[in-house]
Amino acid sequence: MPDPTPPRFTPHLLVPWTATTLVPRKQTARGGGSDLVDRSSDRQGHVTRLLDGLRRAQQEAVEDRRDIAEERRPSGFAVHVEAAGDHGLNLEALDSSGLTLLSAHPASPGHPQDAVVWIPDGRVQTFADKISQFTQDTPAGHPKQAATVANIEGIQRVLLEHLWQEETPLPELHMPRWWELWFDPSIAEEDQIQALHRAAEDRGWQLAPRSITIGDYHVAQVEAPGDQLRLLLTTNCPAEIRRPSFTEEIHTTQRALQMPLVTDLAARLEQAPPGSPTVCILDTGIRQEHLLLKDALAGRAQSAFSTEGPDDRHGHGTEMAGLALYGDLDAALATNEPVQLTHGIETVKLLPAKSLGNPRTYGEVTADAIAVAETGAVEQPRARVFSMAVTKQSVRPENGTDGTATLWSATIDALAAGTSVTVHNDMIELHGVPDPAAARLIVVSVGNIRDRLPHEMRAADGSPAHLDLCDTSRIEDPAQAWNILAVGAYTDLTDVPAGPGFTGYRALAAAGELSPFSRTSVSMADATPIKPDIVLEGGNLLVDGANTQWHHHDIMGLTTTGIHIDRPLTTANATSAATAQAARLAAMAHAAYPALGPEAIRALLVHEARWTAPMLQGVYTRTGKPKMGPGDFARKVLRRYGWGVPTEERVLSSATNAVTLMIQGSLTPYRRYPGGVRLGELKLHELPWPREQLDDLGGTDVELRVTLSYFVEPNPGRRGVRGQHTYPSHRLRFAMKGSLESQAAFERRIAETAEAEDDGITRVKKFEADDAWVVGPTNRNRGSLHSDVWRGDATELAGSGMLAVYPAGGWWKDHNRVDRVDRPVTYALLVSLTTPDINTDLYTPTAVKLDVPIPAGLAARVETTQGVPIQLSLG
Repeated sequence: MPDPTPPRFTPHLLVPWTATTLVPRKQTARGGGSDLVDRSSDRQGHVTRLLDGLRRAQQEAVEDRRDIAEERRPSGFAVHVEAAGDHGLNLEALDSSGLTLLSAHPASPGHPQDAVVWIPDGRVQTFADKISQFTQDTPAGHPKQAATVANIEGIQRVLLEHLWQEETPLPELHMPRWWELWFDPSIAEEDQIQALHRAAEDRGWQLAPRSITIGDYHVAQVEAPGDQLRLLLTTNCPAEIRRPSFTEEIHTTQRALQMPLVTDLAARLEQAPPGSPTVCILDTGIRQEHLLLKDALAGRAQSAFSTEGPDDRHGHGTEMAGLALYGDLDAALATNEPVQLTHGIETVKLLPAKSLGNPRTYGEVTADAIAVAETGAVEQPRARVFSMAVTKQSVRPENGTDGTATLWSATIDALAAGTSVTVHNDMIELHGVPDPAAARLIVVSVGNIRDRLPHEMRAADGSPAHLDLCDTSRIEDPAQAWNILAVGAYTDLTDVPAGPGFTGYRALAAAGELSPFSRTSVSMADATPIKPDIVLEGGNLLVDGANTQWHHHDIMGLTTTGIHIDRPLTTANATSAATAQAARLAAMAHAAYPALGPEAIRALLVHEARWTAPMLQGVYTRTGKPKMGPGDFARKVLRRYGWGVPTEERVLSSATNAVTLMIQGSLTPYRRYPGGVRLGELKLHELPWPREQLDDLGGTDVELRVTLSYFVEPNPGRRGVRGQHTYPSHRLRFAMKGSLESQAAFERRIAETAEAEDDGITRVKKFEADDAWVVGPTNRNRGSLHSDVWRGDATELAGSGMLAVYPAGGWWKDHNRVDRVDRPVTYALLVSLTTPDINTDLYTPTAVKLDVPIPAGLAARVETTQGVPIQLSLG
């Protein structure tokens, strides 16, 4: 019986309870080797296990074919063959004697080598006989077929993930998306493309208009949910599945042919309803009449300059608008289906097209631009996300900022906190205390590496070393601001253009690595906030085989809207493109969760980010043990990649075994007592732990992810960083109760820690359970956005179930101002509980405790997937 269709949307859970006061993978050679597993102690048992797997796969294939018309039944089936540990498979043997090797994956950390093999029905016994011979000896006394059989650990029926060829994980399967299917015509008697057309017609899938024959393969693109695509494993099994790339095709299209693509998409757009969230782009303006932008813009194009209108002469603002509205346009252009938008766009020109004659600071213009957006709109959106992919270039390109607040960064921090701001010359005036109801989410790029690329991005031996350059290129002003969401860039774009002009070229950055354009805070002082917070796709560079020629190519960028009438599509890249995409995710989150404030949306994007496998190379041993301490981890991972890559699926939806709880709270950090101003209060959050399920998982490792987000009122003076001159108005921290710690002992410990941590410096011994945190309190407590992951035994976590949020020092306390003491502040606390290696239903019992309706179909899906191992981890 097939699995029921999973729900399209499993919402994160808003907790209503009131609180109580990364080396390129080595390719394994095709063929076996002399390093064979010693099976001498149980050769018969090994053979029995392999034969059982083979026969079970055959039985499943026969059963799946019963309902298929006889003339369409395949004459074979595919199996997944996995190697043992660090040993290699004899791939030649798996591609002979009637078998066809469809694909093979080399071994990688934590994953042995594996292969997908097509077995014709008439060759099953031949393969089984070869396996059986392993129990017999050669005249020399060695096991027969040892080179083929000894290193095989298991055989099973092929699954969709076994066919996936990308280095990035298999995407979420319940959402429709484009897939690229590679068929091997040698394994089928009928035309596989025609068979795919029939399946698409039966299921309502969309096919790209043309398939391609390349080498020995037929390649086609199809848009379908991955769960439905599994049907092809029974009827028309592809050899490989990849992520399609349409960018090069679009940008090599003649100008006259671009407009039909744009016109077709414009006709399929379904605009967001009135009052929906918007992304306000602070940039070079916008081309207001663009077919893909004008309806979503709805006349909300303005300028911060009285001498210039909002029109975009540069193009950058229009490019950002397309990405903020659609993300990469490739998918929307390739489909024929309606495209539903969840949010609109606004724009305020922040960069003039010509000199103004009189100087205006960036801080002033930014404050003015935000005021223009908020006062100029006839109808205010329910929520607004500001996107600013503009940074200040340093005199020396590598310098960037040292993390010290500037007028610009402090202005942005004040605006984000909800403070009214007046800026003139080198002074910033804050009018009144921050108003949480007026808080703003501002998304800012960390800045790009520009002129240094051609001549400095090489190691001593002449080979590219872009990560070294990224690590020494500090983020640019105002990305050091505490209250923003700072965005860097990574890349998955590694395709090389076809054509003789690019023979020998390759992508500079590997898939899943930092983009060559992105700056970091690796070379900044430990006390500075960790930036970026997240990274998103920012494109790549091409380099020739001699490492002397560098090339920016459209195929290495993201498709978006352009300013030229006869060429309405263009590409964008670097941290600007990443920032616009982050703003889009934030607006979509606002649309999905209208009760969340800006602090919570910022927390959600960070909380649901994950590091790719290349980002974690060298961080963990094969058994999952850390190779470096929290300090090195913060510098080598966090300050380069932030918390990784958020995806639309994770930001908008939980999973059964990875449930996210969202809490919005407030506390009063400082109160006035007879003896003076002291810390005010802490909050204890009892969490709706699925205690029974965690107890049942005793001995199993689980992951707890916690993110705390709040906005501070800035004190941007350069007179010091201690006492009344410290930068933030207040600091907040989180801590978890120990499994054997009583609530009273927990409260005492947190109170002592809060009093001892003044000016952000901890003067008490760390709690013994702190070692289970990946980043640790010392390193995560930078800035006003704190996130960490606890890893440990499920039983230990079951005995915790309580988190505290408490204040530490800030200038509100030391200034002793009447209008700042006894004033509450708001915060967002996000908590996720994950069973990385076991698909245990954590969502349902948690939702029941919160009295939240369970999405239809979820319970059935959980029942059918219990016990099926999956891989969810920090990577």
